[in-house]
Amino acid sequence: MTAIKTIKLTKTFRKGVRRKCVESLKGLTLQVKQGEIFGFIGANGAGKSTTIKILMGLLNPTKGEAWLLDEPVNDCKSRVRVGYLSEHPVFYGHATPKELLRLFGHIRGLKDSHIKDRSKELLTLLSLDEAEGRPIKGLSKGMTQRLGIAAALFHDPELIIMDEPMSGLDPLGRHVVSTLMRTLREAGKTIFFSTHIIPDVENLCDRVGILVEGELKYIGSINEALYPSHANMELTFLLPQSPSPQMDVFSSCPIVWQRDRLMCIEVKEGEFPSVTDQIKRAGGKILKLEPQKRSLEDIFLDVTQRGNFR
Repeated sequence: MTAIKTIKLTKTFRKGVRRKCVESLKGLTLQVKQGEIFGFIGANGAGKSTTIKILMGLLNPTKGEAWLLDEPVNDCKSRVRVGYLSEHPVFYGHATPKELLRLFGHIRGLKDSHIKDRSKELLTLLSLDEAEGRPIKGLSKGMTQRLGIAAALFHDPELIIMDEPMSGLDPLGRHVVSTLMRTLREAGKTIFFSTHIIPDVENLCDRVGILVEGELKYIGSINEALYPSHANMELTFLLPQSPSPQMDVFSSCPIVWQRDRLMCIEVKEGEFPSVTDQIKRAGGKILKLEPQKRSLEDIFLDVTQRGNFR
């Protein structure tokens, strides 16, 4: 079973006084596997929210097809096993978090005993237990965001779709939500989320898709993107107390960074034995060897601004 699948998904809007035709999505074909965390990134207006709204039945596509857990999105059954967080969740201001979750439980037809236990569990997981009796209108943006996540998870869905889940969260809130996402993946859940916070995708996701002006320009594994097979190695070592002429052997190796006696250099595969041997003979100490890593931000800029990925 595929968690999310789209084929040539297209969405056209008419905007402005002259009703100019604007294509928000241009033939989006995408598959999200079950049990993975998939990050969906792109600049403002790239079509991320449009895609999510189509998946959730809030917009109809102009062309193309989409499925959630092998059910077509134009069938309301497709969303029974799905949890959804909108970009700007809004709730009844006079209700409390506890009352809101009780409402969600009753809508889902759950028993009162289960609603009570599930509410307590989620409010604790999302660090909202101390605010369970406060009116929602008095909560901070970050707390409201976490409450939206609790509501999305209340019925224990197989697939969780979230539009900008980290929006408005402070470092503590981001840590709470990141930890929860990893726990959900370990439990076999699938998470699909859009975000502008690229480090969150790098740290959390199994795969990433980059959307540019309505077109999917890159999709692939995070590890393959960050550690390409053709990359050189980075060698970190401790310089000796006294400089040695023998250390000049790696002068042709680009320096990645240096802090006092700590140095990191870029080494080609064939150079590694001779460079490490010379460092040891000169009194240096090898600390770490790892594949050279690209940042997801660099990849994003390559794809969105330069139109390519190397």
